[in-house]
Order: sequence, then structure tokens, then C-alpha cells
Amino acid sequence: MVEKVTTGFYFTNSYIISNDKKEAIIIDCGLMYGNASKLIKEKYDVKAILITHAHMDHIDGLQYFMDKPIYMTKETEEMIYDSEKTLYDTIERDTPFSKGMLNIINVSDNDIINLIGYDIKVIETPGHTDGSTTFLIGNDMFSGDTIFSNGSYGRYDFPTGNFDLLIKSIKKLLEYDDSIVVYPGHGSITTIGNERKFY
Repeated sequence: MVEKVTTGFYFTNSYIISNDKKEAIIIDCGLMYGNASKLIKEKYDVKAILITHAHMDHIDGLQYFMDKPIYMTKETEEMIYDSEKTLYDTIERDTPFSKGMLNIINVSDNDIINLIGYDIKVIETPGHTDGSTTFLIGNDMFSGDTIFSNGSYGRYDFPTGNFDLLIKSIKKLLEYDDSIVVYPGHGSITTIGNERKFY
């Protein structure tokens, strides 16, 4: 089961994937996540967090899950300690994270992670940031800010962004089947088939 939670002034989507035992994993957890985290913890036994990229509106809520294993690429981990690269400096805040604070497990392209009974494929999709990652769980694709609905995609003018790499990453995702459901970091859910017509 997939449940969408949208928080913060950037209307960032995070996703809770659960099983019939009420165990759950969370993909991204951003700004203003305190109330959401409380409700999630009351409803589910959260086992792990997966992070698509290091921008503050996708990682700030990690402060509420510091005892959980957190999966991200090495490049993403390196960015979370940098206030400029995480964009915390744009809201006049320092990054709240320092080395050793979180239980981070690094993942790489094509890794398969097994959590709460699901096999999760790691697809590295740099361009929006270094280390940006998409996670594929069965027919469900969690794309962070790499690809949005209706031919849109994440910005590439932030630190470590790269337009050419972003387009290459989008084309990599478009190699998947039309039926794949895409859950983006912002906006509405779409499918690979719907997005293919824009490229």
C-alpha cells in the first residue's frame, strides 16, 4: 500500500509504503514533518527511510527518525552536511545534520534492498542534484525531483544540478514499461506511458 503525505511550503510529497503487518518505510520526509511523523508513528511501525536527494524539503524530517536506518547514495550523504547544497541557506538555517548523527546506509545504482517484504531497486538519476535517486518497488516508481507529471522535471540551477545529466536520467526512467506508476516529489502521480509522449 502507498500513502502520500504532502508537507511544507514547497508542498513536498513523501510516501509511506506499508505491509499487512503495519510495518512501513518512508520515502523522503521534508519540512514541517513533525505532525506527520507523529501520526505515521501512531499508525505504523516505521522500519526505514529512503531519501531520493539531499534538498531540505526532502530530508528535514529525518530529525524525527534518527534511530532508523536511512538509505541514500554516498553523494547524497555528503550533501546533507552542507547548508548551501541542501538549500537550508535559502531559509537562513544551517543544516541540522552532522556526521555520525544518522544511521546512514549507502546505496548505489541497481542495488536491490529488501525491506518489510518488498524488493526495492535503486536507480541512480543524477541531474537535479548529485546522487539523486529513484526507487522502484514492483510497479511503483518514486522519482523524487527527477521527473514530475506532464513533461515537467526538477530544477537544475541549484548547486550540483546539471541539465544534461537530468535529461539523461529522465530518458533512463522512460526505458521502463508504460504501466509503471510514477510518484514524484512534488505534484500529482503519473505514469511512464503518460510522460513518454513529452520526450
